[in-house]
Amino acid sequence: MFKRSLESLEFLKKAENIFRSPFIWAGFLFLVCFTGILFLFDLRFLSRHYDWDSIVYTHNIVTNKYWKVFFNPHHIGFESTGLLYLKFWHWFHGPDSAMFGLRLRVLVVASFFIFILMLSYWRLYKDMVGAVLLGLAVHCSQGFWFYAQHNDTPLIHSCFTAALFLLCVWNSKNGWSPGKLFIAGFLQVWNVYYHQSDTIFLTFVPASVLLANKWRGRSFEYSYKLKLIFVYLLSVVLILTLSYLYVGFILLERNLTAPIESEKNFANWLFLYASQERWGAAPGPKNYIMNFYRGIGDAFLNFEGVKNGLRVNTNDLTSLKSFPYNLNLGFWVGILLLAFLNWLRLWKSYKTELILLFFWLIPSFVFYTWWEGYFFEFWVSSVIGLLIFAALVFRSLEFENFRFGIRSISHIIFFSYVSLLFLVNFTYSTLPRSERSHKSFIEGIEDKYERITPEPVYLNE
Repeated sequence: MFKRSLESLEFLKKAENIFRSPFIWAGFLFLVCFTGILFLFDLRFLSRHYDWDSIVYTHNIVTNKYWKVFFNPHHIGFESTGLLYLKFWHWFHGPDSAMFGLRLRVLVVASFFIFILMLSYWRLYKDMVGAVLLGLAVHCSQGFWFYAQHNDTPLIHSCFTAALFLLCVWNSKNGWSPGKLFIAGFLQVWNVYYHQSDTIFLTFVPASVLLANKWRGRSFEYSYKLKLIFVYLLSVVLILTLSYLYVGFILLERNLTAPIESEKNFANWLFLYASQERWGAAPGPKNYIMNFYRGIGDAFLNFEGVKNGLRVNTNDLTSLKSFPYNLNLGFWVGILLLAFLNWLRLWKSYKTELILLFFWLIPSFVFYTWWEGYFFEFWVSSVIGLLIFAALVFRSLEFENFRFGIRSISHIIFFSYVSLLFLVNFTYSTLPRSERSHKSFIEGIEDKYERITPEPVYLNE
């Protein structure tokens, strides 16, 4: 069995063949350099904003206590790996500037994901310009850019979700193997560790396996697909279940005998947010349509700060307050219209991607609109999926005789949209947050804020 497992990883050897092509080498090195420049740009304008979540999570990590880093069951991977990273940071840099070091961790993950996204798109669709534009669009969206510069939970799990999607698309087209299934399972488990709600994406791999035609280079029988799906889901669920049982009962010493409202109760810990009647489970009326509009809208553009109410104003298309939002809405209305008018060709060319996007976006829209739709934290992942969908819609318009002309037009439109995202989000969000240290919403945790500041890495503090 062990021998077969090693043999299943033989596909990794094929990587050496990739770099025998000067064309692929040149493209790979270009994307590495481009990602490096993007990383340095972000590092230059790294956020110096302290808010409640980033302070509390940093404090949980710097206290160096197991019960602190596993206290939040909905993202047990974020703070626990943060503690391991901080030990490296102390060895590499020293005991100070923990917040900066932890921000740097998230930024490295964000940059590496943008590289993987561009590389995957380029290799799948042979469109380097489109790959770069897609990477920039994801990067410059407000939700991704904001959380790429914060020690907070939304970014890493969103990158894992998108990476799992890309892996499933690739393997649906090129075939699965035991080794690839192990990698997918690893990504799936850590996706849930970094955010418990990502259990809604357990459908990714089963759907991809059903869509694939090859297993280890040979034909893939339907009955064998069902067996693999069963084994995969059983393994992932078993690993997750045992992990949470170990953390809850052994590390945190929770039990089943404490009162249900007590923090010592295992069920209360495991379903912390819902058991406290917060977010989606909170009492009172909710306007789900406005919650969706506000949350996903802020994840694309943030011009006036987080606030309630409509930002789009069709009666005043060009006023400064509404113009960016009107353009953003116009772009997405155009994408949906093009998708509708060209649906048959879109489906024929990208059936695999559309099915997997369905299992990504529809559960996200439903769950997050109900749970915490008004805050853009939860829409980072969905925005990545929507931008991939937009890129596919543009590609579906490339008719054979006008392929390069249509591709050039779609690139110009996508570049214009990227410019909108960059200009608005950099001017009104990234740049102001990088100019000086400032804090918000820290009432009651002033002691935690004082413990992690100042950060000597900034010479002017």
